[in-house]
Amino acid sequence: MPAIHECFRSGWQRTSERIHRKPLADFLGKFNVKRLIRMIRIFPLFLFTFWIPQILAEPDDGWNKVKEKDGVIVYEKEIGDRTAFRGVTILEGNPEKLVGILHNTERWRHWIDDLDEGRELERKTSFRAIYYQVIDSPFPASNRDLVFESVVTREADSSILVLMRSVEHSEAPKTVGVRATLLYTSYKIEPLPENRMKVVFENLSDPGGRLPNFLVNWASRSYPISLFQGLRREMSESSQKKAPLPE
Repeated sequence: MPAIHECFRSGWQRTSERIHRKPLADFLGKFNVKRLIRMIRIFPLFLFTFWIPQILAEPDDGWNKVKEKDGVIVYEKEIGDRTAFRGVTILEGNPEKLVGILHNTERWRHWIDDLDEGRELERKTSFRAIYYQVIDSPFPASNRDLVFESVVTREADSSILVLMRSVEHSEAPKTVGVRATLLYTSYKIEPLPENRMKVVFENLSDPGGRLPNFLVNWASRSYPISLFQGLRREMSESSQKKAPLPE
Protein backbone atom coordinates (compact mmCIF):
# COMPACT_ATOMS: atom_id res chain seq x y z
CA MET A 1 0.00 0.00 0.00
CA PRO A 2 2.76 2.51 0.82
CA ALA A 3 4.41 1.67 -2.51
CA ILE A 4 1.15 2.09 -4.36
CA HIS A 5 0.53 5.33 -2.53
CA GLU A 6 4.01 6.56 -3.37
CA CYS A 7 3.62 5.60 -7.01
CA PHE A 8 0.28 7.39 -7.11
CA ARG A 9 1.78 10.45 -5.42
CA SER A 10 4.80 10.51 -7.77
CA GLY A 11 2.59 9.97 -10.78
CA TRP A 12 0.29 12.78 -9.65
CA GLN A 13 3.23 15.13 -9.18
CA ARG A 14 4.58 14.34 -12.64
CA THR A 15 1.15 14.69 -14.15
CA SER A 16 0.59 17.91 -12.26
CA GLU A 17 3.89 19.26 -13.53
CA ARG A 18 2.94 18.37 -17.10
CA ILE A 19 -0.52 19.86 -16.74
CA HIS A 20 0.34 23.01 -14.81
CA ARG A 21 3.98 23.84 -15.28
CA LYS A 22 4.87 22.98 -18.82
CA PRO A 23 1.70 24.22 -20.48
CA LEU A 24 1.86 27.34 -18.33
CA ALA A 25 5.47 27.92 -19.30
CA ASP A 26 4.63 27.35 -22.96
CA PHE A 27 1.65 29.66 -22.66
CA LEU A 28 3.64 32.43 -21.02
CA GLY A 29 6.41 31.96 -23.54
CA LYS A 30 4.04 32.49 -26.42
CA PHE A 31 1.94 35.14 -24.72
CA ASN A 32 3.04 38.74 -25.18
CA VAL A 33 1.81 40.78 -22.24
CA LYS A 34 2.81 44.07 -23.84
CA ARG A 35 0.72 43.25 -26.90
CA LEU A 36 -2.28 42.54 -24.68
CA ILE A 37 -1.86 45.89 -22.90
CA ARG A 38 -1.62 47.67 -26.23
CA MET A 39 -4.70 45.83 -27.47
CA ILE A 40 -6.67 46.78 -24.36
CA ARG A 41 -5.64 50.42 -24.72
CA ILE A 42 -6.28 50.55 -28.46
CA PHE A 43 -9.57 48.65 -28.48
CA PRO A 44 -11.73 51.48 -27.07
CA LEU A 45 -10.07 53.87 -29.52
CA PHE A 46 -10.77 51.41 -32.33
CA LEU A 47 -14.41 51.29 -31.36
CA PHE A 48 -14.56 55.08 -31.15
CA THR A 49 -12.85 55.47 -34.54
CA PHE A 50 -15.25 52.93 -36.05
CA TRP A 51 -18.22 55.02 -34.91
CA ILE A 52 -16.87 58.43 -36.04
CA PRO A 53 -18.75 58.36 -39.39
CA GLN A 54 -21.99 57.70 -37.50
CA ILE A 55 -21.17 60.44 -34.98
CA LEU A 56 -20.47 62.98 -37.71
CA ALA A 57 -23.53 62.07 -39.75
CA GLU A 58 -26.16 64.78 -39.57
CA PRO A 59 -29.91 64.18 -40.03
CA ASP A 60 -31.28 65.06 -43.44
CA ASP A 61 -33.26 68.16 -42.44
CA GLY A 62 -32.57 70.21 -45.53
CA TRP A 63 -28.79 70.32 -45.13
CA ASN A 64 -26.86 69.15 -48.20
CA LYS A 65 -23.31 67.86 -47.96
CA VAL A 66 -20.98 69.92 -50.17
CA LYS A 67 -17.45 69.17 -48.99
CA GLU A 68 -15.35 66.95 -46.73
CA LYS A 69 -11.72 67.56 -45.81
CA ASP A 70 -9.38 67.05 -42.83
CA GLY A 71 -12.10 65.37 -40.79
CA VAL A 72 -14.58 68.20 -41.37
CA ILE A 73 -17.88 67.68 -43.19
CA VAL A 74 -19.44 70.83 -44.67
CA TYR A 75 -23.14 71.24 -45.36
CA GLU A 76 -25.25 74.05 -46.82
CA LYS A 77 -28.90 74.95 -46.59
CA GLU A 78 -31.04 77.56 -48.31
CA ILE A 79 -32.80 79.84 -45.81
CA GLY A 80 -34.87 82.44 -47.63
CA ASP A 81 -32.62 84.19 -50.14
CA ARG A 82 -29.45 83.29 -48.22
CA THR A 83 -27.32 80.19 -47.71
CA ALA A 84 -26.38 78.90 -44.26
CA PHE A 85 -23.31 76.73 -43.76
CA ARG A 86 -22.62 73.98 -41.27
CA GLY A 87 -19.33 72.28 -40.36
CA VAL A 88 -19.15 69.10 -38.28
CA THR A 89 -16.02 67.54 -36.81
CA ILE A 90 -14.46 65.81 -33.81
CA LEU A 91 -12.00 67.74 -31.66
CA GLU A 92 -9.63 66.54 -28.95
CA GLY A 93 -10.15 68.15 -25.56
CA ASN A 94 -12.98 69.39 -23.37
CA PRO A 95 -15.78 71.97 -23.83
CA GLU A 96 -14.38 74.29 -21.15
CA LYS A 97 -11.23 74.90 -23.16
CA LEU A 98 -13.05 75.31 -26.47
CA VAL A 99 -15.46 77.88 -25.02
CA GLY A 100 -12.44 79.68 -23.55
CA ILE A 101 -10.79 79.79 -26.98
CA LEU A 102 -13.91 81.20 -28.64
CA HIS A 103 -13.93 84.16 -26.23
CA ASN A 104 -10.21 84.77 -25.67
CA THR A 105 -9.82 88.00 -27.65
CA GLU A 106 -6.06 88.11 -27.07
CA ARG A 107 -5.55 85.04 -29.26
CA TRP A 108 -8.24 85.52 -31.87
CA ARG A 109 -5.63 86.38 -34.50
CA HIS A 110 -4.07 82.95 -34.05
CA TRP A 111 -7.07 81.14 -35.51
CA ILE A 112 -9.47 83.65 -37.13
CA ASP A 113 -8.42 84.27 -40.72
CA ASP A 114 -7.78 87.91 -41.76
CA LEU A 115 -8.74 89.35 -38.37
CA ASP A 116 -7.45 92.93 -38.15
CA GLU A 117 -8.93 93.83 -34.76
CA GLY A 118 -10.99 92.14 -32.06
CA ARG A 119 -12.00 93.07 -28.54
CA GLU A 120 -14.67 92.75 -25.88
CA LEU A 121 -16.97 95.77 -25.59
CA GLU A 122 -19.00 94.72 -22.57
CA ARG A 123 -19.12 91.77 -20.18
CA LYS A 124 -22.73 91.33 -19.04
CA THR A 125 -22.49 88.00 -17.19
CA SER A 126 -20.10 85.05 -17.00
CA PHE A 127 -21.87 83.62 -20.04
CA ARG A 128 -22.86 86.72 -22.00
CA ALA A 129 -20.74 89.46 -23.59
CA ILE A 130 -20.59 91.92 -26.53
CA TYR A 131 -17.65 91.82 -28.95
CA TYR A 132 -16.26 93.82 -31.87
CA GLN A 133 -14.26 92.49 -34.82
CA VAL A 134 -12.71 93.97 -37.97
CA ILE A 135 -12.01 91.62 -40.88
CA ASP A 136 -9.37 92.65 -43.42
CA SER A 137 -11.01 92.00 -46.80
CA PRO A 138 -8.94 91.50 -49.95
CA PHE A 139 -8.89 94.26 -52.58
CA PRO A 140 -11.14 95.53 -54.07
CA ALA A 141 -13.65 94.64 -51.30
CA SER A 142 -13.96 96.97 -48.31
CA ASN A 143 -13.09 95.79 -44.82
CA ARG A 144 -15.96 94.35 -42.78
CA ASP A 145 -16.64 94.86 -39.11
CA LEU A 146 -19.02 93.15 -36.71
CA VAL A 147 -20.67 93.95 -33.40
CA PHE A 148 -22.17 90.83 -31.88
CA GLU A 149 -23.36 89.27 -28.67
CA SER A 150 -22.21 85.82 -27.56
CA VAL A 151 -24.32 83.75 -25.16
CA VAL A 152 -23.30 80.39 -23.68
CA THR A 153 -26.03 77.99 -22.53
CA ARG A 154 -26.38 74.34 -21.55
CA GLU A 155 -29.00 72.48 -23.55
CA ALA A 156 -31.45 69.85 -22.32
CA ASP A 157 -29.22 67.08 -23.76
CA SER A 158 -26.25 68.44 -21.68
CA SER A 159 -24.47 69.81 -24.75
CA ILE A 160 -23.06 73.34 -24.67
CA LEU A 161 -24.38 75.92 -27.13
CA VAL A 162 -22.52 79.12 -27.99
CA LEU A 163 -24.82 81.45 -29.93
CA MET A 164 -23.61 84.69 -31.55
CA ARG A 165 -25.81 87.37 -33.18
CA SER A 166 -25.29 90.94 -34.37
CA VAL A 167 -26.47 93.65 -31.97
CA GLU A 168 -26.31 97.42 -31.61
CA HIS A 169 -24.03 98.80 -28.89
CA SER A 170 -23.23 102.33 -27.75
CA GLU A 171 -19.52 101.53 -27.35
CA ALA A 172 -19.11 100.16 -30.85
CA PRO A 173 -16.71 102.17 -33.04
CA LYS A 174 -17.83 103.78 -36.24
CA THR A 175 -17.69 101.23 -39.03
CA VAL A 176 -14.37 100.99 -40.85
CA GLY A 177 -15.89 100.02 -44.18
CA VAL A 178 -19.04 97.88 -44.33
CA ARG A 179 -20.80 96.62 -41.23
CA ALA A 180 -21.65 92.97 -41.76
CA THR A 181 -24.64 91.33 -40.12
CA LEU A 182 -24.25 88.11 -38.20
CA LEU A 183 -27.74 86.61 -38.43
CA TYR A 184 -26.41 83.78 -36.30
CA THR A 185 -23.29 81.77 -35.65
CA SER A 186 -23.51 78.79 -33.33
CA TYR A 187 -21.23 76.14 -31.87
CA LYS A 188 -22.93 73.07 -30.45
CA ILE A 189 -20.46 71.09 -28.35
CA GLU A 190 -21.24 67.49 -27.38
CA PRO A 191 -18.75 65.68 -25.08
CA LEU A 192 -17.66 62.21 -26.23
CA PRO A 193 -15.57 59.40 -24.69
CA GLU A 194 -11.77 59.48 -24.82
CA ASN A 195 -11.60 63.24 -24.07
CA ARG A 196 -13.15 64.19 -27.39
CA MET A 197 -16.14 66.22 -28.47
CA LYS A 198 -18.37 66.58 -31.48
CA VAL A 199 -18.62 70.21 -32.58
CA VAL A 200 -21.31 71.46 -34.95
CA PHE A 201 -20.64 74.95 -36.32
CA GLU A 202 -23.34 76.88 -38.16
CA ASN A 203 -23.26 80.30 -39.77
CA LEU A 204 -25.77 82.51 -41.55
CA SER A 205 -24.54 86.03 -42.24
CA ASP A 206 -24.86 89.00 -44.55
CA PRO A 207 -21.46 90.48 -45.45
CA GLY A 208 -23.13 93.64 -46.73
CA GLY A 209 -21.99 95.66 -49.69
CA ARG A 210 -22.28 94.43 -53.25
CA LEU A 211 -20.43 91.14 -53.11
CA PRO A 212 -22.06 88.62 -55.49
CA ASN A 213 -23.76 85.71 -53.73
CA PHE A 214 -21.88 83.07 -55.72
CA LEU A 215 -18.56 84.49 -54.52
CA VAL A 216 -19.73 84.67 -50.90
CA ASN A 217 -21.03 81.10 -51.01
CA TRP A 218 -17.86 79.80 -52.66
CA ALA A 219 -15.72 81.26 -49.88
CA SER A 220 -18.13 80.19 -47.15
CA ARG A 221 -17.93 76.51 -48.16
CA SER A 222 -14.26 76.41 -47.20
CA TYR A 223 -14.56 78.49 -44.04
CA PRO A 224 -15.63 75.68 -41.64
CA ILE A 225 -12.53 73.71 -42.66
CA SER A 226 -10.07 76.54 -42.00
CA LEU A 227 -11.99 77.41 -38.82
CA PHE A 228 -11.60 73.93 -37.35
CA GLN A 229 -7.97 73.73 -38.46
CA GLY A 230 -7.32 76.85 -36.38
CA LEU A 231 -9.32 75.59 -33.42
CA ARG A 232 -7.38 72.31 -33.44
CA ARG A 233 -4.13 74.25 -33.18
CA GLU A 234 -5.48 76.34 -30.32
CA MET A 235 -6.77 73.29 -28.44
CA SER A 236 -3.17 72.09 -28.21
CA GLU A 237 -1.96 75.49 -26.98
CA SER A 238 -1.16 75.20 -23.27
CA SER A 239 -1.61 78.93 -22.60
CA GLN A 240 -5.30 78.78 -23.48
CA LYS A 241 -7.45 78.98 -20.36
CA LYS A 242 -10.65 77.09 -19.66
CA ALA A 243 -13.93 78.98 -19.36
CA PRO A 244 -16.67 78.34 -16.80
CA LEU A 245 -19.73 76.58 -18.16
CA PRO A 246 -23.37 77.02 -17.17
CA GLU A 247 -24.86 74.31 -14.99
